[in-house]
Amino acid sequence: MTKKKKRPFGPWSWTAEEIKLLKKIYPLGNTQKVAERLGRPLTTVRQKAYDLGLKTKTYNFWTDEQIQLLKKIYPTSSIKSLSKQFKRSPGSIRIKACQLNLKKGK
Repeated sequence: MTKKKKRPFGPWSWTAEEIKLLKKIYPLGNTQKVAERLGRPLTTVRQKAYDLGLKTKTYNFWTDEQIQLLKKIYPTSSIKSLSKQFKRSPGSIRIKACQLNLKKGK
């Protein structure tokens, strides 16, 4: 007769129902709301999604028109104003500018 092992319980253990829900709602974005709905820390949800190979489908790709406009106005515009204009985070603006080798004007 073999003893049945107890499954450990804690932030590292996930039920089949939780995994099913994660797979359903994580790709829709807003990881914070996913974490709240599951009652788990944000980092735990991100790690489990990574372990399962899940990705969000909410990435906002840069269009050719946006890139051309950024090239034109980046040297003379503030990051804050660009962030508002393009509806992107300041970090997103800086990364794209760096990728395009754009520099601020003097």
